[in-house]
Amino acid sequence: MKNERSAREVIHTVLLGNKAFFIVLILGTILTFASPYFLTRGNILSVLRQACVTTLLSIGFTIVLSAGFFDLSVGMAMGLLGIILGKMLKAGIPFGIAMLIILVCGVLTGTFNAGLITAFNLNPFIATLATQSIFRGANYLISQLTPITDFPDAFVHIGQGNLFSIPIPIYIMLFVVLVAYLFMKRTKYGAHVIAVGGNREAAGLNGISVTKIRFLAYMLNGFCVAIAAIVMTSRTASAQVSAGLNMEMDAIAAVVIGGTALSGGNANIWGTLFGCLVVVMVNNGLNLLGIHPSWQIVSKGLLILIAVVLDTSTTEVYSQKARKK
Repeated sequence: MKNERSAREVIHTVLLGNKAFFIVLILGTILTFASPYFLTRGNILSVLRQACVTTLLSIGFTIVLSAGFFDLSVGMAMGLLGIILGKMLKAGIPFGIAMLIILVCGVLTGTFNAGLITAFNLNPFIATLATQSIFRGANYLISQLTPITDFPDAFVHIGQGNLFSIPIPIYIMLFVVLVAYLFMKRTKYGAHVIAVGGNREAAGLNGISVTKIRFLAYMLNGFCVAIAAIVMTSRTASAQVSAGLNMEMDAIAAVVIGGTALSGGNANIWGTLFGCLVVVMVNNGLNLLGIHPSWQIVSKGLLILIAVVLDTSTTEVYSQKARKK
């Protein structure tokens, strides 16, 4: 009986800890039979390329969520940073310098969010809902509701070029995922982020500054948002006013499906990558099957609902295991 229970617990742990990976396998199998075009090299690379921006956005969101905080402004922040980047490039600023400035601006957006939450003791959900609107308004004011195009070829190559027949954004995505994983799993700051997300009061009693961790999480999030803005702008060869619209919904679905709890206290970085693949594969599959684009919006809502159900179920299973011990 004890061996059977141990085997069952191992299966539960593997399934729950890697649910996004198994969902990708199941979804991929279904789409392979549903469409002869899904498993082609071109479509697979297209799916991975599309997943890059969502993943970069979601990695920062994972860090914030794992610390027990929230950020609804990531999509609009990305759109605003893309417009600022486009304006700088059109002004003749070398793209290398422009990208460095955007990375700094990304960190500043995260600092702004953390500063508001800290200074006024605001709920992160409400605070970032407000900054989402601020970033959107700033986007409209700076862009004058006009897309920006005609960027240097070297900059566009970042988003559209290939290295060894693999799109460059995929390398950027995997590098950021790897660095984020090492940060969260191999550094004391990553451990502090998890500790704050797990139990804020206990973390404070153990000498961890919740305020510093809050700023660190949001600043890293802003940095990832800036990278996403660079990749998005270079991939589309334009800074679009609507870029980033509703992408926070993709991030929420991907991160929670990936295994990071809504309540914080854990960070599944690689799970976030597979969660993003789930989101992109659903949209890709609907397109391949010729289903009306409006269903993509419905699918995002369903994915978020599924993500919340999975999060709740996972939390209950882990709580039951903890009580048995």
